[in-house]
Parts: sequence; structure tokens; C-alpha cells
Amino acid sequence: MTDPVRPAASGAMPRPLFHLTPHRHWMNDPNGLVHHGGLWHVYFQHNPEGPDWGNMSWGHATSPDLLHWTEHPVALPYRPGEQMFSGSVVASRLPGDDTLTALFTSAYDDDHQAQSRATSTDGGYTWATDPDNPVLDRGTRAFRDPKVVPYVDADGDARWLLVAVEADDRQVLLYSSTDLRAWTHLSTFGPTGTDGVVWECPDLVRLPVDDDPDDQRWVLLLSTNPVGADADPEGSSMSYVVGRFDGREFTPDVDRLTRLDHGRDLYAGVTFDHAPDGEAILLGWMSNWRYAASVPTAPWRGAMSLPRRLALRTVDGQVRLVQEPFGFVRTWLDRATLATVAGDAQPVELVSSGHLLCELRWDPAATGSVRLDLRGDADALVSICHDVAAGELRVTRGGADAEAVHPDFPSVSTVPLGCARPVRLLVSLDGGLLEIFVNQGEQTLSNLVPLGTGPVTVTVECDDRGPITVVAVDAAGLLTADRSS
Repeated sequence: MTDPVRPAASGAMPRPLFHLTPHRHWMNDPNGLVHHGGLWHVYFQHNPEGPDWGNMSWGHATSPDLLHWTEHPVALPYRPGEQMFSGSVVASRLPGDDTLTALFTSAYDDDHQAQSRATSTDGGYTWATDPDNPVLDRGTRAFRDPKVVPYVDADGDARWLLVAVEADDRQVLLYSSTDLRAWTHLSTFGPTGTDGVVWECPDLVRLPVDDDPDDQRWVLLLSTNPVGADADPEGSSMSYVVGRFDGREFTPDVDRLTRLDHGRDLYAGVTFDHAPDGEAILLGWMSNWRYAASVPTAPWRGAMSLPRRLALRTVDGQVRLVQEPFGFVRTWLDRATLATVAGDAQPVELVSSGHLLCELRWDPAATGSVRLDLRGDADALVSICHDVAAGELRVTRGGADAEAVHPDFPSVSTVPLGCARPVRLLVSLDGGLLEIFVNQGEQTLSNLVPLGTGPVTVTVECDDRGPITVVAVDAAGLLTADRSS
């Protein structure tokens, strides 16, 4: 099939260098994240025939390090009357058993969704579907997105938990199994929070609070997407709830959803099964259903976020989910040289290829408000501002090329950020993907940005000319050196 040819708008987004994208065609939700055989496997919602949503199948890519990716043939292709919607993959915990098991949503043409099963014995490259599919069926139209996690109860007995959603009802359903085929309903969580949305892509993750093994909590992850004639133009987003799980019911500490990412473009994030050292590593889709079909890329459309290590940390007396980049990001930054910029040297300009990691530190008592402007060869501007008076970090994307993507694409996103303590900001820009991690992941903000295909200049300045410490890495240079070595 010939790749579609599209005119190159000035705000076109170049292919990222250190994020996962499909070689061509459409990508959305990550599915079946598993670490197996020394490789990170990512399956994903994929249209193998074009750049728009449809013909939903499971694409497949692997990586030894979450940086260098190899894309493989479609793992679970759609077939007449059935599309393969989101789901998960788990590795067997039995000694000598190398089987991988996938649970996924069969979306049938009769407007009916149910959970099906497939297995792989060759490391996840070919799959056999269960002849008794679907293995879990409620007879409803929006029962989807099964995520399977291992569970060991207080007596040491091991079983599997499955969380899935009744999307329209804003409910998470919990099931239990010992064989990944026969499932028993345990309980239902929800609805709660804002109505006018569907719930999708749940995950249930167990984490210690402040690294204390005696204080374990469970985190329920959810993605929400506005629906209806008056749907919120902000579009889709992710949230979480911290609580406790007794083997049957999830009980939230506080009965409300907390925003997981303050930007416009992180959705459907779930964690890897069997990650080394029991780490909780999340990967999400960097887009928004409000304008996903309009993002100016070709011949591919859709990208995954940076991998993020999840943890629970007490911040200002509250237990919060924190996210920090996992793997190569920290390694690259730790090898770079710190530079402290004095007041008389501002503003500072960093010229990059457009594939940049930058970490900045400042004390607002000395700097006042701090601004970072990102400019490329497109008619668009991205501004990151710590507004001390307003007590917030504000990220603005605007300009003609932002407006050309979609009427709801220009945006101002905010993160609460006071002035009582020093600030540490990690900024990742990879082509059109901008991810910001505030104070070691206490808050994050992820946005698509149409800065064009050429170099990007980052300008840094502050009101009171106090010192700012900067470390920056141009990823294009590092990856070029890596390929030539």
C-alpha cells in the first residue's frame, strides 16, 4: 500500500527521535505492555491500512531499553465482524512456562463488546485466539479495556485480577481468576466524578507510600473522554484515585478523581506487566480525542509518551501519585554539564535540533517569575511561565499553526506551583511532543506542539534576574553518535 501524501504545513510535526511512533499509519492506546525475554513489548491500537482511526488491530514493537524500537508485524489483526480493542498481556508466573496471555476487547459489528483471550508461546510474536472467545461477556455495548494484574492474598494464594470498564456507566468492574479464562465478578467501583464522560483504560497498581513497605496503597488509573452534543472542548484526560484493596473491593481514600497530567495530551496510560524489580512503569498515548484526527503528521499519526516510573509520595500532607521519566532520560541529563546563569547574562538562548532535554532549577524568592519561550520555524509559540503572583506554572500554545490544527487546539494549561520553595523543572521536547515534569514528578504536563520541522530556540529569563541553573542535552546529537559507534 502506498503511504498517503499530504501537503507539508509549516506547523507540521516531525517524527520524534526518542519516543515510540509507528512506521506508518494510525496509533492510539498502548495495549499489552509486558517485559518478557529481556525486551519491553508494546502492543498498541493500530490501523494497519491508513492514517485515521479504524480497522482496529494490535500493532507490536519491542525495545531492549525503551529508546531503540523495532516494529513487528501486526500481532492481532482485525477480522470480519470484529475489531481488536484495548487490553493487556501478562507473563506466566509458573516455573518453566513461557506463555504470554492477552486479554482484549472484541468489538463486534452488532454494537456489542466483550473480553477475549489469546496466547503466545514464541515470545509474543504470534498469537492463537481462544476458540471459546469471548471468555467474559456481559452482553453490553461498552464493556471494554481489560487490564490484568497479579495478586497474592494474605494467605499467600496467587490469582489474577482483571479490571475493565462499563464505559458509558462510569464504572470499573473487578474480576478474579486462577487460569486467565474463567472470571468471577468481585465488585464494582463508581460512578464518581464528572458526568458527561466515558471511563476507559483502567489499571490497578500497588505502591508503597514514601518507599515504606509497611504502608501500601492501591492506585486506580482511569482515562476519561467527554461525550455528547455539549462535550467539554478540553477533550480527553487521565485521572487517578488512591485507595485500598482487600482482595474484593477497592475503597478510595478520598471519593474524587485527581488529574494525573495537567496537559491536553496524555491518555490511556497503563503499566507494564513483569517490569524489572517490580517497578510500576507507565506508558501513555500522546494525543487527545478532541483533535487526534487532525494532528499534522505523515505517514504516521500517533506517538507514545516517555516511559514514567510511578510512585506515591506525601506532598503537603497528601498522598500523591508522582511520575518521573524512566531509563535513558535521567542517564543523559546526569552526563551533561550544569551551568548557572547569573542575572546579567539573561535572557539565555538555547538553540536545539528540536529534540531536547532540559532541566532547570531556580528559587522564586531570588528570580521572581520565570519564563521559557519555545520557537521553531512554524507560526506558533509555546510559552512556559512560572507566574509567582498567580501561584501557578502556565503553559500556552498558540499562533496561526496551532489554530490550524483544530479550533480547540490552542490552549492554556496550568499547574499549581507556589513560591515557597525552589523549583525543579524537567522539559522534554521531541519534535512535536512536549512533556514537563515539575519538582521530580509531583506534577506533569504533556502537550503536542506544532513548532515546525527545523531547529527550536528556547529562551529563558526571569523578572528579578536571580540565578537559574540549566542543564541541556540535544538528543539528535547523542543518537547520531550512538548510531555511528
